[in-house]
Parts: sequence; structure tokens; C-alpha cells
Amino acid sequence: MSVYHLASPMEGRLQEHLDRRQREGTLRSLMPLPKPIDTLEQSQQISPTSPDNIDFASNDYLGLARCRDQHASVQSAYEQLFSPDDKLHPPLLGASGSRLLSGDSHLARSLEGKLAQVHNRPGALLFNSGYDANLSILSSLPYREDDAIVMDELVHNSLVMGVRMGRLKKERVFLFRHNDVMDLKRVLEGVASSSSTLASTIVVVESVYSMDGDIAPLKEIMELAQDMGAGVMVDEAHGLGVYGHTNKQNLQLTMHETNFPRDEGGSNSDKSTIEKKTIGGTGVIAALDLESHPALLCSIHTFGKAAGCHGAVVAGSSTLMSYLVNYARPFVYSTALPPHSLISIQQSYESMMGPVGERRRTRVFQLVKLFREDISNGITTLKEDFPNSDFELLPSPSPIQAIVVPGNKRCISVCQYLRKVGKFDVYPIRSPTVAKGQERIRIILHSHNNEDDVHALTTMLLVSLRQLMAYPDDLKLTSKL
Repeated sequence: MSVYHLASPMEGRLQEHLDRRQREGTLRSLMPLPKPIDTLEQSQQISPTSPDNIDFASNDYLGLARCRDQHASVQSAYEQLFSPDDKLHPPLLGASGSRLLSGDSHLARSLEGKLAQVHNRPGALLFNSGYDANLSILSSLPYREDDAIVMDELVHNSLVMGVRMGRLKKERVFLFRHNDVMDLKRVLEGVASSSSTLASTIVVVESVYSMDGDIAPLKEIMELAQDMGAGVMVDEAHGLGVYGHTNKQNLQLTMHETNFPRDEGGSNSDKSTIEKKTIGGTGVIAALDLESHPALLCSIHTFGKAAGCHGAVVAGSSTLMSYLVNYARPFVYSTALPPHSLISIQQSYESMMGPVGERRRTRVFQLVKLFREDISNGITTLKEDFPNSDFELLPSPSPIQAIVVPGNKRCISVCQYLRKVGKFDVYPIRSPTVAKGQERIRIILHSHNNEDDVHALTTMLLVSLRQLMAYPDDLKLTSKL
């Protein structure tokens, strides 16, 4: 029998699944390839995924991924690693193996030591991505039969899949209502009643939730966990670079001055003189002074968002790091990060914790305030004109802003209008990624956005929402309103 005949039944089954998603309006596809960028100004404003449009979609909160000064800093530091006259140690394009074989290096060890110190933890271990890090921890822990995992109902897929890949029975995995500490207490009390005194319970949360943009009540969660004898694992993917010791006030929805600073780039050479309490950008845990909390099992800091590069680090006890080196399969069996990635991570921390990061964070949160004022006022007016309006601006203090537009087709229609007519790079977040009826348009604000673009975006977004209410049967939005 030919290979073609063997594959044909599976090919047909694959197509059936794709056709079903097409009918349901949930089919995913890659965006068109980018066109060449002509000017420096354009390269700093546009979206990397849709180069004709203004970026309101990427996770590049501080603009480091597109910053020419950052690129030059990385290249300079990388070139200093290798001497052109050193024939024995040529520049390495790849790590050449896993960390347990040929892929380890003094550079990796040094970086892990620095990151452990930055995050005020005894140990740190690098991973190829945040997804890998979450899978590694939750799939490898040595669970007993009466151990338990208690997760916020909205945690990232990587955390859910990590638990599924582990040895813990599904009956010992529990969810609590999103950010609801009282419900967490209820669940933990139920877990305790069915566990022995030797059982371990781990509470799994994110610091900033990517679909809602809201902040976990980490202090209350850790205090409750400590009282109940549980440990806490915190995914800081969207907290790193955005929050830290210097901007605790931005964890709340508050009003503050709108005085936009100009980002002049510049050097971070004075960072070494800054006291720890004045260093920003290391995450929500740091902002809340919880790095040394006894309930904190570990934190995961992902570099593909505000850090503008790639990879992740797990920060925790030395014992946990040694355990992961031995039992975390994605770590053991993956080729290590290459030297250039390690240098990129090093330089990103220099920028995030230094004056450049501080200026850019200030700008981001001023744009958050501006956006929320525009949309809140607009939705209030819309509800006065259309009392049955079901749009909602979710209460997020972070750069992740979400407007609920129930229904996949309506949500897609608004985003297509914003992309094609307004040239704004925005995306619909559809069910089943979020619950049915909670479909939304996610807007991400960055330091490379400006006030005029924010006002233009909010104006066009509100026009499109008004048109959906005025012409509910017409999903082909136009600029006629």
C-alpha cells in the first residue's frame, strides 16, 4: 500500500476539523507576509505582523523589539564576546546541544546568576520559552496521590497543558473563580479536607492576565496560601518589564497626570548605582515586595513580551532548579538558547531596569489612561442612545485593554473595519479562546504609540460599535456614521 493511501484517511479527517472551524468562525490562519519598510519613522510605529497598520496588537510593550538603540546594544555586547583573532573560539550561531551536553556555557550560568539576584531568589534556570517553562514545572513535579493543583480559571494554556502532561490525576486538579480570593479559600479548604498532612497543594496564577489585562491579588493569594500550607506559582509573562518597584501605583485603576515624556533612548550605564527599591521593570511580585514571601514556590518570567526577545527564566529555590535540571523534559531534551539570545536577554534587563525602561513605562501608562477615558465616555454615551448595548470595557489597569463585543462575527467585523479602514493592527479574541458571549477586541498600548493614534483608534472603534447597534443585521461596517 502506498504512503498516499495510508495518509488519505487522516488527511480527510484533518480537513473535516478545519471545515468545522470554518463554519463556526473560529478558523485560524497566518497573516500575510510583511512588505519592506522604507523609513525609520515607519519602522518604529507600525506593526511587525501587519506593516501597513499601526501596532495595537503586539506584546512589545516597551518597544524594545523594534528599537534600533536596543539592537545596537545587543550587537555591541555580542561582538565583545568573540575576538576576530581568536581561532579557538569562533562566534557561535547556535548552542549546539542541550544544557546537559554541549549547550552549556559560562554566559548562560552568569546570566542565570544575575537573574536570580534581580528577582531576589536563590536560583534561576533559563528555558527556551515561557510555554516550555510552564510545561516543565507542572509536568515534572513529583506528585503524590493526594496532592492538588488549584488554578485560576483563566490561566494560560501552557499552565493547563503542563498539568495535563503531569502525573496528577484530573480529580486532584481544581479551579477557582478568576481573581476571587474567597472562592480560592473555599477550594483550598475542600482540598485540605481530602488530603493527608503530607500532601502538597500548589496554587497556580498569573500576575497579569493576557485576555482581561487585570492584575491578580497576589498578596492576598500568598497570605491565604501560607495560612493553608500551600505554595504559589506565578506566571509573570505580562508583568515583566511593565511593573516593578517604581510603579506600584499603576497596579490600580487610578487617575494620574498626562504629561507625555519624549523617549530619547540613551544609555543605562548609570543603572549600577540605582538602589534596588528604585529599580523598575522586574514584575508585579517585585512591585508588591513579595519576592521573599514564604508561600512563593517560583515565578516564571517570559522574555517574548516587554523584554522584546525570546526565552524565559524560572526563579525559585536552588532545590527546585536542581530538580528541573534532572526531571524537566523540555529542559533536558531541548537544544539550549544560542549565545545571541542570551546577550539579548541580558541587554533587555539593562534597558527595562534602567532610565529607558522607566521613561517608556511612564508613557505607556499615560496612554492607558487616555485610552480608558475615551472609551469609557464613549460607551456611556452609546448606552444612553442604545440601552440594550452589550459592549463593555473591562476594568484593566495594564497596557492590555479589552472591549467585549459579544459574538464572533460581530467581533471579527469590527476588527476588519479597524484594520482595513483605520489601518490599526488589532485582533478579535474569539470563543473558544474566551467564553462564549465574552468575545472581545484586545487593544495593547505601547511606548511607541502616540496620543493622536490613540484618539483616532478610539474614535473609529466607537463609530463601529455604534453602527453595530444602529444596523444590527449589517456586519459589513463602513465609515457612513
